[in-house]
Amino acid sequence: MNVNKIVFLIMLSHSIISFSQKKEDVYFVLNNADLDYYITGNFDLNRTYITIYNREEYDYHQKKVEEAKKNGAYHFDPASGRDNLNIKVRKLTFEVLAAERLKASSCEIDRLNLVDYEWILNNSWKKIAKQDYDFKDIYFLKKIDDNEYVSYKVGITIVDH
Repeated sequence: MNVNKIVFLIMLSHSIISFSQKKEDVYFVLNNADLDYYITGNFDLNRTYITIYNREEYDYHQKKVEEAKKNGAYHFDPASGRDNLNIKVRKLTFEVLAAERLKASSCEIDRLNLVDYEWILNNSWKKIAKQDYDFKDIYFLKKIDDNEYVSYKVGITIVDH
């Protein structure tokens, strides 16, 4: 066999292996009690985006807001969505593409392809950045009652610092 045939066979086998690996949906169960992140807002079917804040930075900012309000030195500009404190709070914002209520037992949830906050930080942005990624779609699940969840299919990740 000559070198061209070997290279062709290697490329062909790589392509077959790459395309045969089925990408699966991933699921992130939202939990406001988590110490790493914080999420604001109501979890209903009309939500258009979900923002996940770095909890430590968010809590620090909220503390400084309260202090500034007590001193009469706080100003929030609704047009820009920013205040005068200039404290950076890292966050990830996801557009909600679809939302639905679903019933699922904890066993059924555990069988899903679950990811954690660290995975969200390290991988959720890859699809929009057109980098290699190993998932089909990202779903956020928010438990609203016993065995009842709101499922959010999320899309474009907007990274903001």
